[in-house]
Amino acid sequence: MVKPIILGTVGVGVAFLVNYVYETSSDDDIFFRLAVTVFAGLYAGLLFLIFLLPAISDGIARLMFSDPGGVAQTDDAMRESRALQAQGDYVGAVESLRQVVTEDSHNRLAWAEMAKIQTNQLEDSEGALAMLTEALDGREWEVDDAAFFMFRISEVHLKNMDNRDAAVQILQQVCTIFPETRHSANATHQLRELGAL
Repeated sequence: MVKPIILGTVGVGVAFLVNYVYETSSDDDIFFRLAVTVFAGLYAGLLFLIFLLPAISDGIARLMFSDPGGVAQTDDAMRESRALQAQGDYVGAVESLRQVVTEDSHNRLAWAEMAKIQTNQLEDSEGALAMLTEALDGREWEVDDAAFFMFRISEVHLKNMDNRDAAVQILQQVCTIFPETRHSANATHQLRELGAL
């Protein structure tokens, strides 16, 4: 805050100096007018380097490094959760993700990340299953998203809870709900591997 005040004050002084020189000097004092003009130009260049150039470069960087949807990475809603996970605060990370899905209930990645933390770090497979079921049952999803949750539920049943029958039941539902899709084909493949076909 101090730097803009100082530079603004100096800028006002430069403006007064240029105005004073142009009003009081005669037409023959070209060198003096030129020197003051060059000084004012150098000061304007300094202001450009300090304020405008960083803003322009930040804008270009955001444009080049943002995701295809145009959302800057700095606006990542899950950043706080990732920071908490890095600190080993998995309960806090889940709470942070819960806030994310409260604000955007169709954030598939946040739901999936909550379930992943529940199963991998907190070893709470039932909690993960409850979250995935809540995500799937509580809202309308695109086909790919709904199938994703169903496959994840099946995976938790099979790998984390050792409940083959429940996993098979979910995979059969995928085949029924999404017939003649790649999701149905993937579910059929998994059912064969489980010996359910």
